[in-house]
Amino acid sequence: MTMNNRESRSERGWTFVEMLVAIAISAVFLGAATLVMASISVNSKRLTSVVEVDIGSSTKLNFYGQAGNTLRVNSSPNYGKAARFEEFRDLILDDAYRSFGVYCLPRQLNNSIRPEFLRFEAGDAGSTSPLPRLDTPEAFRSFLADVEPTSAGIYDTAIRNVPDQDRPNTSIYMLSNASEEGYVRVHAIYEIDLVPSSSPYGTYASVRRYKNGSLTHYYDVFYPSGSGDAFHPVFVAFERSSRLAVNEGTAIDRFKVSDGNPFYLLWLPDPAINPYQLANWTASDPASSPRAAYEQMSGKTSMVIAIPMFPNL
Repeated sequence: MTMNNRESRSERGWTFVEMLVAIAISAVFLGAATLVMASISVNSKRLTSVVEVDIGSSTKLNFYGQAGNTLRVNSSPNYGKAARFEEFRDLILDDAYRSFGVYCLPRQLNNSIRPEFLRFEAGDAGSTSPLPRLDTPEAFRSFLADVEPTSAGIYDTAIRNVPDQDRPNTSIYMLSNASEEGYVRVHAIYEIDLVPSSSPYGTYASVRRYKNGSLTHYYDVFYPSGSGDAFHPVFVAFERSSRLAVNEGTAIDRFKVSDGNPFYLLWLPDPAINPYQLANWTASDPASSPRAAYEQMSGKTSMVIAIPMFPNL
């Protein structure tokens, strides 16, 4: 075959047979994709359900500002709700990096402390008030009790690194600078609540964001009851390694691991995984390791976030 013949053959269009083969291959791929999508759709409807959960009238009013005591919510696993985590992760990190301090506080009761500003007397012009050290969650808890006295009944236990087992819920206060002297702005508040339910039996999980006292975003899911471990802890606080200069015992010193900014590990409820129906965790890490405090969270959620305590540092 001459060079001219090769060029002539390469420039001509497809033959009828070649077109049929191409169409047949395309049909195979499109058919397979259709079957996959149909299978996902059918299984999604089969696996998830909507249940009516009784969380109590006071809790519903506190969470959502709504009357009544029941609400309809998707039961886990629900993969559509799981997609909302991407939005929440971006929101949490964006809010954190707009703040000078992030403080996680455990609690058992519902939270009602959602101010837009907090009084900061040391910021007054000419003030001689001592500047409070807001360098730990516990220091912020004490400060909050001073400026919002009713908070002492909500955040009623000291917090250093790991919340107590009987304080399963968490509030996250994110503070930023205020334009007015003598105040600090509460940039946003996140709340994670795990509410036991007997109608039906299980746990109602709710994750919410408040701005200026108003609810702006949330997602929720219902976990049918099971024999698995509790969803605990929701967060763990890690400190600067420089604090090892003071020996406070293994239970505390094991969390002094950060070479720079202290930080939190935060676990959010995952609508796609029911942690209460997983097998109980068998402890394996030594007590000297910080992982011993949270290793049981392995597999309970895919929603794990690392948040600096002081994002602007």
